[in-house]
Amino acid sequence: MASISIRCPSCSATEGVVRNGKSTAGHQRYLCSHSRKTWQ
Repeated sequence: MASISIRCPSCSATEGVVRNGKSTAGHQRYLCSHSRKTWQ
């Protein structure tokens, strides 16, 4: 199975990005542990 690295749009980090639930529209949300920002 392939692994896709998610890059933080705020700080460009790939390490420390974790899944953080789903949005109201059903999209996957992510959280960066470095910048503490969330996005989908």
